[in-house]
Amino acid sequence: MSTAHEAQGLRITVIIPAWGSYVDLAAEAAASVRAQSTPARVIVVDNAGDPPLGPIDGCDIARSPDRLSRGAIRNFGLSLVSTEYVVFLDADDLLLPGALERLLAGLDRRPDSPALVAGILEPNGQRHRNPRRLLCPILARLPRLFAWANAVWSLMPTQGCAIMRAAVVRDVGGCADASHGEDWALGASLAFRGPIAFDPHPVLIYRSRPDSPGAGRTSPRVLLENARRIRRRLRDDPVVGAGRWAIGMLATAQVLAVAVGQPLVRSTRRSHVIMARWRGSSSSTTTT
Repeated sequence: MSTAHEAQGLRITVIIPAWGSYVDLAAEAAASVRAQSTPARVIVVDNAGDPPLGPIDGCDIARSPDRLSRGAIRNFGLSLVSTEYVVFLDADDLLLPGALERLLAGLDRRPDSPALVAGILEPNGQRHRNPRRLLCPILARLPRLFAWANAVWSLMPTQGCAIMRAAVVRDVGGCADASHGEDWALGASLAFRGPIAFDPHPVLIYRSRPDSPGAGRTSPRVLLENARRIRRRLRDDPVVGAGRWAIGMLATAQVLAVAVGQPLVRSTRRSHVIMARWRGSSSSTTTT
């Protein structure tokens, strides 16, 4: 049976949590949704802000009575969703033109997939490092392998660039009740529910700020707590089934990823930045 929103031609709900300094950006994020060729219901969730969030044109405003974690406030918005699909959009990010049309068409073509993840751009137009353009599509051809790899280290963004089947998101319990790594927990659960689809085409502009959770270096302690949260969720997940025997091995792999993989990735990233700057300065010198 179709819902009232689907009867209005709305198949997607976009949830935009806002609090603190993000309140001033929520209207801009919502405008990027309303400008889409594919209509969507937009729910801006006020995370107990003081003062309360005012009205935003074309949006439903929902207010949490208490300040919640990043994961819990997304779940609060999820509880209001009655459409087939859901997109979680951060208030400081923007959807690119045609984003919802592409995401919707892509997931419609993959009825076996619980989610489809597309590309991300930095504000300068360069491609964001996530999702990994080569690794993710290759691993996703082997869904169970991808699910375990994603449980070792988050490979699947679930904010803004991802469209998800709302019923499946509810079934897995949504995001974790946490303010860091909450999206990883959701992605880990979804990956065990079917093959994750990837589209390299960018649909999102990621605008990280100094106070963004992903800005700066995340301490090993926080990363290991996120990893423990993934293991707890998988132990309680009936879909993992007989695979629970591998959770002990998963713990070892996660520790290695934090102790060895993260420093290696950061070192490689710094080398790429230095090389890019060197090429830029060399090019300028040559031109001069």
